[in-house]
Amino acid sequence: KSGDYPVIIRNDVFAEILSAFSSVLYADSVQKGLSLLEGKINEKIANSKFTLIDDPFIEEGFNTCSFDGEGTATKVKKIIDKGILKTYLYNWKSALKDGVESTGNGFRSSYKSSVTTSTINLYVEKGERSLDELMEMLGNGLMITEVQGLHSGLNPISGDFSLSAQGYLIENGEISRPVNLITIAGNFFEALKDIEEIGNDFRFASNGVGSPSIMIKKLSIAGE
Repeated sequence: KSGDYPVIIRNDVFAEILSAFSSVLYADSVQKGLSLLEGKINEKIANSKFTLIDDPFIEEGFNTCSFDGEGTATKVKKIIDKGILKTYLYNWKSALKDGVESTGNGFRSSYKSSVTTSTINLYVEKGERSLDELMEMLGNGLMITEVQGLHSGLNPISGDFSLSAQGYLIENGEISRPVNLITIAGNFFEALKDIEEIGNDFRFASNGVGSPSIMIKKLSIAGE
């Protein structure tokens, strides 16, 4: 039935959603007024259990590199540290505008193209709870195992999303039955604040973004 439910977003699905919203972390998006993170450096924007890292050297990463497309040495960056926004991601053009150094995130899609900003190996730091423990803590709610419509169903500027989804109904801490033909809706920035627990089942998705499973206080579910 339709309503607000506590949810677990499985590791691969959260990685997909995070990837779709990653442009809000780019300094050039902030400078163009295309990110609600403008002016939020050193402010709390997520639950204190949430740490987001861009690491060019992590072994499991898909995009390991020592230099970016501008020849700048890459480095490990905690973008969000225990819920606090610490930095935007810069290439040299956006860095000079803000009077700072590039973070080593300037890349080209080919030698002919202009430099843009991109993450390298972006991932959420894993927590201590297993997926079974997350379900037990959830009690009654939903686990989301697939979403569709990431390119048309979300707005990176506002953070709003409405996505077709499927997954499992969780009852009394256990999987009860599969559910499909549902829609999950919410706001990405609010969801970061509504995180209640982070799993230890970390994995990198095929898009080069990594995450464990994430338990969120509530999302709006459209079902029957």
